[in-house]
Amino acid sequence: MSIARAPTPSGLAAARRLLLLAFLALGLAWCLGLFGRNYWTPDEPREAALAASVALSPAPLPQLGGQLFAEKPPLTYWLAGASQRLLGITPTATRLPQLAYALFALAAVMALARAAVGTTSAWVAGLLFASFELSYQVQVWIDTDALLLMGVCVALAGMYKGLAAQTRAARLGGYALMHVGLTLAFFGKNFAAWLVPVLAFLAFIAWERRWRELLRWEFYAPAVLPLACIAAWVWSVAQIPGGNAALRVLFWNNLVGRAVPVDAAAPVAYATGHRNWPGKYFVELLLYLLPWAPLAGYALGRAWQQARAPHARRAAWRFALCVAFPGLVVLSLAATARGIYAAPCLPGFALLAALAWREGGGAANPTRGLAIALRLCLVMLWAVGLALLALTLYLVRTPVGAGTFISAVSVAGGVLALWVARRPELPRLLLAWCLLLAAAAWAPFTTVNRTQDLASIAARIARQAGPHPLYLWQPDETTEAWAQLYLLPGTWHVLDPAMLPGEPPETLLMRALAQVPDAHIVELLPRSGWNSARWRTWLADGTLPDTPPAVDPARLNPMLASAGLIPEALIERPGGRGYLVWAVRESLPEDVAPVTPAAPAN
Repeated sequence: MSIARAPTPSGLAAARRLLLLAFLALGLAWCLGLFGRNYWTPDEPREAALAASVALSPAPLPQLGGQLFAEKPPLTYWLAGASQRLLGITPTATRLPQLAYALFALAAVMALARAAVGTTSAWVAGLLFASFELSYQVQVWIDTDALLLMGVCVALAGMYKGLAAQTRAARLGGYALMHVGLTLAFFGKNFAAWLVPVLAFLAFIAWERRWRELLRWEFYAPAVLPLACIAAWVWSVAQIPGGNAALRVLFWNNLVGRAVPVDAAAPVAYATGHRNWPGKYFVELLLYLLPWAPLAGYALGRAWQQARAPHARRAAWRFALCVAFPGLVVLSLAATARGIYAAPCLPGFALLAALAWREGGGAANPTRGLAIALRLCLVMLWAVGLALLALTLYLVRTPVGAGTFISAVSVAGGVLALWVARRPELPRLLLAWCLLLAAAAWAPFTTVNRTQDLASIAARIARQAGPHPLYLWQPDETTEAWAQLYLLPGTWHVLDPAMLPGEPPETLLMRALAQVPDAHIVELLPRSGWNSARWRTWLADGTLPDTPPAVDPARLNPMLASAGLIPEALIERPGGRGYLVWAVRESLPEDVAPVTPAAPAN
């Protein structure tokens, strides 16, 4: 093992210049992910529609398809809705607040790392955190997780400052910041957002035998903020029609019901979706930390020694481990599992990696273990870079490719990134990875974006229906979302058998058609049917005509066919689920009573 020596002033300045360039490239990568695309499925169309429902008339809870949506607290929707109110209901306006979430999360992780490690290592920790595959995905995706992650990062930075403070004023300031972060995290994703910060705090004070922290008034005094905000919001929800039922969904079905199975109806039986299996999060951790998983592995090896031996940074190592692992262990025991649930643990891995990089010699004289870890990161980075270059060169020859200019920029950016990464030095690798995200991914990103054009789907369905009103037959959340975003209010209604519990679906259908005889029915197909051959055909042609399916209607949906409906058009998006537009062919019996459809979305 080589002996680490302090970096020279010129070497330190060069590392800081590379880190600054990496930060600028990261900003471009954020802009590409946030502002260069449509609403992508799953989830994004629903989240945008929820924000739009409170854009003009703020409410304690948003609505989807005219119904209260009580899965999560509404701060994300309020802020995105305010942006939509100012700039229009566009993907750019909806995602604009997320740029602030990403910047504040980065600043909080850097503040945490600066207090624990030092200034240069703080830049390393912040860039590692923001460029983890899972972090980047969360920060550019329209959902409540970006606000949640920002709140957790702010809470952790304040917690560390409070724990490390030497004066009452500093301790009070740190814990006040912690409670601000906890408030933001709650309004991002309920009390589940407190899992990682609470477990990190309890594990750390138990490890350090600092139970006295639980007796300090500075710890409890700022708790007035989250308690007051949460109580005021809960009271406001309870005052609206259906508010008590919404609160039960929020705090029972969507909180307890994601951890353990509870007795609930299908729409709110959350334990039945995203099923967990033992070790899922730890197996997928390699993907969450891409491309820095080898560095994180090296850091864990160092932590085994550094967290036990008495030295100046032992508390920082312990705090990082307490952020990274207790939450993952508890999440692994839950009934449901999604990768984004692990995002609040990522600041711990970033801090571990920054500590290991600094104490392993940094850029000046890395130890053998650190050098091997960085070489493995370089191999992973090159693999991703070469794959992006190959994909860009393949797509540029197709009608759905990004075009000459974007493809040229992507190729140039990819080549530049691989040239920067010619040596396994962490500042270089950080810059190279951010260049890959910002430039080399642009052309493939553009092609993927063309498969996610739900506005086009809505326009094609509206054009097919013409002046006739639309019934959405048993729609999923994405279908209700694009209807709410892109169809005129009052021109569409939800038609779901749950509207008439205890009666057969045929009754609802016949009554609705009796009330509106010229209505068109939009049915979501259960499967996309896209295989590799179909993908190759679309890549070679680039078009999807709206043609009637060459199948007997009775085989598609016997109930709709028996009601006198015929399928007029099959409307698809590449690789996505298609929609059948059914039109009335025969008159309906005169004795069928009408039914009042669901309230139209705003």
